[in-house]
Amino acid sequence: MKAKLSLLLFVSLVVFSVKAQNSQETLDYYNLKIDEVVSKWQNISDDYEEDKTNYIYAKVFTSPVLYNSVVEKAVEINNVEKTDVDFLEMDSKRSNVIDGMMLNLYKTAPEKVEMTESQLRDEKRVLDHVSIASAPVLNVSNVVMPDVVEGGMKTTVVKPNYWKFSGHTSLTFTQSFLSDNWYQGGDKNYYSMLATVDLDLNYDDQDRISWTNHFDFDLGFATYESESKLGLKTNTDKIRLESTFGYKLVKSLDVAAKFKAESQSLPNYQVDTRTLISACLSPLDANISIGLNYKPNLGNFKMEIYLAPFSGYNLRYVYHDELTEAYGLGTKHVKQDYGTQLVVTIPTYKLTSFLDVYSRLEYYTNYHRVFFQWETKFNVALSKYFTASLMLNTRYDDSVVRHENWKFWQLQELFTLGVAYKW
Repeated sequence: MKAKLSLLLFVSLVVFSVKAQNSQETLDYYNLKIDEVVSKWQNISDDYEEDKTNYIYAKVFTSPVLYNSVVEKAVEINNVEKTDVDFLEMDSKRSNVIDGMMLNLYKTAPEKVEMTESQLRDEKRVLDHVSIASAPVLNVSNVVMPDVVEGGMKTTVVKPNYWKFSGHTSLTFTQSFLSDNWYQGGDKNYYSMLATVDLDLNYDDQDRISWTNHFDFDLGFATYESESKLGLKTNTDKIRLESTFGYKLVKSLDVAAKFKAESQSLPNYQVDTRTLISACLSPLDANISIGLNYKPNLGNFKMEIYLAPFSGYNLRYVYHDELTEAYGLGTKHVKQDYGTQLVVTIPTYKLTSFLDVYSRLEYYTNYHRVFFQWETKFNVALSKYFTASLMLNTRYDDSVVRHENWKFWQLQELFTLGVAYKW
């Protein structure tokens, strides 16, 4: 009885598959018919979630093949008929019906069997999980799907999207401390606010090529007790674009090209004066280098260590004449040199469910001067849209005018509390 029912089901599937408009309708129809047979044959409840892409139907969609699992199941001592089917999973029940159909084909029409399972695997015409439940790990960049498969069905191939775009923006109130010679800021402030925008556009083909692009913009204003006449004054002003293109040599190691440009948007003046300290393109620091980018496999913790020992090109440009000497250019507006660059980056990492940290360390030297900068930012998620942050920025630059107290060191600290949105 079961053999007749299986043969009838097989013929019905072949006939109605011609009427299917696309592969999804065919899958839906196969699901419906096979589950009807399962329900009538084994009195099984239909209270389950429909699976429209179950791998077990691959045996039906492909040409007739002699599967090892079908033959092995047929000669088992504990046949499925003697099993308590009420406790079987639905996928196992569906598989039993399909295996019965295949076994009936082997008995009644062996001449229609085109190949064995080992031959099928050699040709790689289906995935390995046709006969086992676990799916193999595939590299999506190397998968090639045909436009038409046997049986006349057309496949719809969705090209993977290797691009990922994300961002973070916030508007916060801050309490901050700055050293006297911090050239992108001013003095200690009492009331301030800060707006930040961070954007990331990254490409990764999961094989060889990666390209990361990061843009961040910080602009803050503060009121100063000694500047009641001037009103608001900038205390934070930064525009930075950083791009890294990598080609994988071996696991965790890329040969990479890195570009970085950094400046500010508004002019900054000394306290209670109109003496210019810095402005847009004064200075502009840019760097281009080729080196090695190491990405150690540390589980969920991500880190990048970029080293360009001999190929770092550094440029400093100052637009305003009165600032060229302050930034080590003398009477010139442009200074170029070559040296060694090291950049260590820890992308945003979640320490807990509500606390994450970001850190970036940069070192550059042309063996006559040294530039060092270490930025660290802690974010505490108070709710979905409210956040508190602590930012620490330490800088050493011996190309600028030496300060009486801080020498060539500069320090910035910001504590912020406000609203934020991330996507």
